[in-house]
Amino acid sequence: MNPSTAPLSDLVGIEINGVRLDADSGPELAGVLVPWLYEHAVVCIRDLQLSPDALARFGECLGTLIHHNEENLRLDGLPGVMSLSNADDRDERQLNGGAHWHTDLVHSEEPASFTMLNAVAVPAAGGGTMFANQVAAYETLSPDRRELAESITVVHCYEGRRDGSMPTFEYPLVRRHPVTGRKALYAAADTGIGIAGMSDEEARPLLDEFAEYATQPRFVYLHRYRPHDLVIWDNAQLLHSAEVLQRAEGEATQRIMHRVSVRGWPQPAQNTRSAHG
Repeated sequence: MNPSTAPLSDLVGIEINGVRLDADSGPELAGVLVPWLYEHAVVCIRDLQLSPDALARFGECLGTLIHHNEENLRLDGLPGVMSLSNADDRDERQLNGGAHWHTDLVHSEEPASFTMLNAVAVPAAGGGTMFANQVAAYETLSPDRRELAESITVVHCYEGRRDGSMPTFEYPLVRRHPVTGRKALYAAADTGIGIAGMSDEEARPLLDEFAEYATQPRFVYLHRYRPHDLVIWDNAQLLHSAEVLQRAEGEATQRIMHRVSVRGWPQPAQNTRSAHG
């Protein structure tokens, strides 16, 4: 396997061309991609036509598949694959539920490590995904705000609910990457409902401050999908948000994405060549 690569942006991301995936090559491809995921945070493989079953099998090469709790979005027989679309039968929550800055599954005991989106159908305009580089956000904090961020543990809940209907989980606002050790702001937007040991009156302004800081345009890359893109990202390094979608009014405005999220942090192979080599 000898793919060609190019940067997606100056902020994050690497584009990979010349890759094919069959029933036997998944582990080899995963071994090639993992170091690039840790280095660049976003990997986009161009023109990789995958069936939902092949997508699920490849996800298992990167980690343990997560079964999403919204069963109506799962593909039949594939509980680890979600179908996200702007079809007429989707309600507003399903249509634009991802159109806000967030980190996948931080409202759980073990959040997602990697998420994959396979572009089955791409609209002529819009339908992209924004990625905010949280390593850069952390590293550009002023010394006093960095010290403050290091001291904060955020309380998270599904959809940011405050009514006690869902369990809460606590994660530090500054997190070392489980493999690289680099520090980043972690889950600095959306699901945080409080700060451990702090009143709501004190916590809310700080949560809003760090969320606004972490999603400044200077940290953001907008990915415009091409048909059959497979985009994979490292949730420990990024916030992401879908662009707001309109309902499809024909093939040119249709957006269909198959999504897989996994848990687990594979170690990079020692002999994998650098993307710059």
